[in-house]
Amino acid sequence: MTITRPHGLLRAGYPYLRTLGMRRVTNFPADIAFSGTGDAYILMRSAGAANIRVWPIDDMDRLTDELIGFGAYGAEDGQLTWPVQIITNSTGDIFISDEATHRISRFNQDREFVSKWGVEGDSDGELNGPTGIAFDPDGNLVVVDSKNHRVQRFAPDGEYLGGFGSHGSNPGEFELPWGVHVDELGDIYVADWGNNRFQIFSSDGTLKNVIGQEGSGDGEFNRPTGVAVDAHGDIYVADWGNDRVQMFNSEGQYIWSFRGEASLSKVARQYMMTNAVSNRLREMGKLEQEKYLRRPRSVRVDSDFRLFIPDYESYRVQIYQKDVIELDETQFAAPLRNPTLEVT
Repeated sequence: MTITRPHGLLRAGYPYLRTLGMRRVTNFPADIAFSGTGDAYILMRSAGAANIRVWPIDDMDRLTDELIGFGAYGAEDGQLTWPVQIITNSTGDIFISDEATHRISRFNQDREFVSKWGVEGDSDGELNGPTGIAFDPDGNLVVVDSKNHRVQRFAPDGEYLGGFGSHGSNPGEFELPWGVHVDELGDIYVADWGNNRFQIFSSDGTLKNVIGQEGSGDGEFNRPTGVAVDAHGDIYVADWGNDRVQMFNSEGQYIWSFRGEASLSKVARQYMMTNAVSNRLREMGKLEQEKYLRRPRSVRVDSDFRLFIPDYESYRVQIYQKDVIELDETQFAAPLRNPTLEVT
């Protein structure tokens, strides 16, 4: 496959765009996926509760009496116990991993349950706490088999196709890996939760790069969860324990961090307008803290270069818009021997 990426980027900024959801409506959002028709699927999970809220990406002006959703807490067909990630394929079908039931559930584009697969165990094709899921360029499913400390590949119907990885802290090994992304080249990016890093592999499982270590500085991690890669090759990692999302370029160089810029969503504003006591309590609080991310568990980028961060403990999704200019070879110099940046 031939993929063309720009020779370089002029990074103008990554401004905050808006917030989706609010408490009681989008409680504990763990992940988000896109319908392809303007809606987001917000996966919510907490103790004794799990379902998916269907929410317009452009937001809704006010709460309605009948919010659209699907899935329910439980272990029966079409139910979810401790779901981790949600993705959609090219036909709009929806796939959800569930680490408690060790299975993958499939729904059609009408959000009707279609099938499930997954058997608990540690043999080839068996699962123990599946977390991250992603489609490769061939439409097969790459699954992070977290408690088996490996990555496996399956056909959409659950047929086992292969895998790689083992338990440990050496390069190429895993300690309870979590999120995964497969880019258009077929490279596999894995958030290595227990080792506080992310690793990049080729499509056949050959290790290409290891980035990060434990800490709170630039490029360091405290339990990374989700990972996403945009069409420019920029990498985004949800740094759960540090309450931020970190961004790296395609070479793995740290660029910057998102720590939260949230404002009240449209529905939150509408709710507050009818609650005088809540408005008084809000006026008494420390609003500076309200904007920050709290325990983000995932990160997603759509085809319009909008960055979506499920803000797990703040019950909302924060959205940012990438602002860059793509450069050709005449506009972007070769690597410098002694690089410095002068800001004017």
